[in-house]
Amino acid sequence: MGDPNEHVVEELESHSETLGLDDFVRIVEKHHRTDGPGVERELLADYVEQVYFDVDLSAVEDRLTDSEEWTAGDQLYAVGENRISAYPASWHESISDSGDVRKVIEVIQSSVTEPEGDAREAVTDEGVPEEKVLRVAETVAGTSREDARAGIEELRKDGEIEEFASQHRNPRLRLA
Repeated sequence: MGDPNEHVVEELESHSETLGLDDFVRIVEKHHRTDGPGVERELLADYVEQVYFDVDLSAVEDRLTDSEEWTAGDQLYAVGENRISAYPASWHESISDSGDVRKVIEVIQSSVTEPEGDAREAVTDEGVPEEKVLRVAETVAGTSREDARAGIEELRKDGEIEEFASQHRNPRLRLA
């Protein structure tokens, strides 16, 4: 498991004003990769102890689901014995450490069957926000943000994704 990484603590603290519980879990999961999907509860608790701001770790239980598939709402996922993830187990099984951005888009696009999240984050019929693709690629597919961006650019160049012309810097991506 290991001790909290100072780099991860700094990353968490740099977002302290806007950091929700799901983002806290996602950041630890992304930067403190261990064997298996998600993050161990004990390690998450260790990070809660390290940051200077309050984190209500008891709220994990209220938001935790054992569903292996994406479910609507602000969920955290049980992805193994004493492991928690910001993403469902089926996503880990499909794209874990693949680095395949096309597969990331495909999994999100097929799993999220109704709009969810705020307007900037919502997965809709128009596609998956690029920022969400990048976060899932980093956290689950195990690729760097730069490599994920390069993968998206390659998909654009090859005509494998559609984007709507009226979109802003966080365009929605949909497989063609």
